[in-house]
Amino acid sequence: MKKNAVTILTLLFTFVAFAQQQAVPDFKNSPMVIGPDGTLVKLEKKSVEIKAKAKAMGYGGVSMFLNIDGQKSPVRVGSGSTFIIKVEADVDPETVFYLTPTKIVGKTREVEISRTSAFAAYGAKGKSVKKDDITLEFEKVTDGVYKMKPTQPLVAGTEYAFVSTAQGASGQQSVVFLFGTE
Repeated sequence: MKKNAVTILTLLFTFVAFAQQQAVPDFKNSPMVIGPDGTLVKLEKKSVEIKAKAKAMGYGGVSMFLNIDGQKSPVRVGSGSTFIIKVEADVDPETVFYLTPTKIVGKTREVEISRTSAFAAYGAKGKSVKKDDITLEFEKVTDGVYKMKPTQPLVAGTEYAFVSTAQGASGQQSVVFLFGTE
């Protein structure tokens, strides 16, 4: 009888331990959303085009932005969703991606990445374009895997993008991960 009880308890603890284990993304640098049932859901992955807009024929400065096809992402999440990312070991996940709302313009979405004054050559400073970025809290799941949760609820009906911090005017990386909120 004791032997059966020990076996049953061992099996029970094993099942509980496996049931609480967090799913881990297969690929690095591809943020995913954790679904209500604990499964991982891929975000919309899109290639971007880097464009520039000049204001007042350049005298008002120049803005560089990522142009993304489509007005809305097919991936919809709740305002309190948690995301997960797998990165290289010993890499700070905050240095890989940032989360920002997108602006819908016509049939596309845009993310402004830089703004330069027309007088930059004469020492004028550029303006910050990070004012709308979403602050994330990170929780380590295991080596190189982190949960990401916005510090404030996401705004319903808004489109968002995870943008690589390597993304820039040089176009080093041309992929963003997108979703919208319900």
